[in-house]
This record gives sequence, C-alpha cells and structure tokens, in this order.
Amino acid sequence: MPISRIIFLLFFPACIAILFKQIIWGYELTHQLLASGIFLFCIEQANMANQDLQQVADAKVKIKDSRLDNFQRTTIITIIIELTGFYLSSIWLGYGSILILIGIIWFNLFVKIKIEAQSSDIRIKSWPRTERSTVLIADVMGLILVSLWILKIGYFWISWGLFVMAASYCCIKSFWVFKYFKFVENKRIYELKK
Repeated sequence: MPISRIIFLLFFPACIAILFKQIIWGYELTHQLLASGIFLFCIEQANMANQDLQQVADAKVKIKDSRLDNFQRTTIITIIIELTGFYLSSIWLGYGSILILIGIIWFNLFVKIKIEAQSSDIRIKSWPRTERSTVLIADVMGLILVSLWILKIGYFWISWGLFVMAASYCCIKSFWVFKYFKFVENKRIYELKK
C-alpha cells in the first residue's frame, strides 16, 4: 500500500472527528476557533508526514546513510505522537493540542538532517539545531498559549490567536506548494518546447 494512502487512512478519521465533534457540534466559540485551527493543522501535518516518509523511502533507494534511519524513526515517532494528539483533540481539545505540540517539538529537537530532492538528485544536508531555533521557540510559545487556554487565562484572545496562527501557517505552506507545482508545470512546458 502506498505511503500516501496509509497516511490518509490514519489522519482522515482524526480530521473528521475534530470537524464534527469540536467544530460543528462545538458548544463554545473559543473551542470552535481552536478546533478549526487544529483541523487545518491536521490536514497540513498529514501532508508533511506523507512528504517526509516518501522522501526517506526515495532517499534510501539511492543513498546508503545511517542518518536516514534516524530521520525515519524520528518521523514515525512524531506521527504517532501527533496522531494521538489529533484523536485526543476530538475529545479533549486542549490536552490533544498539547500532545500535538509536544510531537512537533520532539521532531525539531531530534531530527538532524534535511532531505532535499530535486528531480532525480537527492541530497542529505546536516540540519543543526541553531537553524531550527526560531521554529522551536514558536513551538514552545504555542505550548504555553495552549496551556494558558486550558487554564482559561486570556481564553478568547488566545483562541483567536491560535486560530490565526494555524490558518496563516497553512496558507503559507499552501502558497509554497502551489508555487512549486506551477514551477514544475512551467518547467515541463519549457522542456516540451525544446
């Protein structure tokens, strides 16, 4: 079974559960806002999980490097933690969100490489923690905000803030994905004209 289908089968029920239990049937606007952000984030993390696992599989075919095994293990553990968080979010939104953020922090702490795939060329680059420091700071801030949300400190504003952050993140990622596809499409057209 292809990796993309496995990821879809794992993440789709969590997305649907969050959509119905927390957004549609939600009882408070603050829960619905945070759940909407988590719903969008679930879709984005499914996409990232698919990309990471596919890149590792492709790289292992062409390159023998023990760092790929570490990257794959870290990615799988992250997916398990995040999936648990997404499913938990459909029942207990705040605690599920904390688990999702812990999974993201786990990934950014322990992954040591970047896999760059360009056409048929695959490169493995070292990815020092100093380059990930801004992402780690943002993740820890998200963890603090969700903790404050659970404690009902700044409840309404934190809900809006987390929703805007998740929606912005998904929009930025979508922009880059669509930009990439447009580039690939234009490159193919150029190659056909030659």
